[in-house]
Amino acid sequence: MNLFSLNSPFARGINKLVMMLYVGILWFLCSLPILTMGAATAALFEVLLQAVKDQEGYIARRFFQAFRGNLKQGLQLGVPLVLAQIVFAFDFFYYSLFWGEGYQVQTIVFAVLSLLVLALFPFVFAAMAKFGNTASGHFRMAVTIMARCPGWTVAVLAIQALTVFLIWFFVYFPALFIMGISGYLEAVIFDHVFQGLIDRGVIGVEEG
Repeated sequence: MNLFSLNSPFARGINKLVMMLYVGILWFLCSLPILTMGAATAALFEVLLQAVKDQEGYIARRFFQAFRGNLKQGLQLGVPLVLAQIVFAFDFFYYSLFWGEGYQVQTIVFAVLSLLVLALFPFVFAAMAKFGNTASGHFRMAVTIMARCPGWTVAVLAIQALTVFLIWFFVYFPALFIMGISGYLEAVIFDHVFQGLIDRGVIGVEEG
């Protein structure tokens, strides 16, 4: 097969990469108000969970439909999660400065809380993208899945931590592009986890 033919693995890989970058840019633009980061993340996962199955269709149309559809619940869950992450991360850095002065416990506690929220964030909004539920239902589902799948939770957390590190190290510029790539890697994991739980009857019918 010709390397540059439209159906070659190389061409499909390039198309998939362009799609990731495109949806990552859409996520970045819709997350700029910060308050809308939850809805933007749910829209990101709605597109990418379909892309894992090669069913993404019209990316921008699907993204903005998902963004509007998840805006209310995205605000209800996204705002407190973002605020919690800011508070925990700030407290971690604050107490870490005094590590040698009796603040080891506080540093460890806020480090763990920050990592838990960092891991919880994609689980919540991937569940929102995949299933119909209330805001509290999405939260409970995310926590349950994390508890049932600790290995995959660690994998998602590793992707999240690497993404945050790259954004921090390169002074935020990669946020324009990297969220599509890291989101796709997480979507592969979520697709596998969700389907496994659906097959075992742990989770009900997908996508309300």
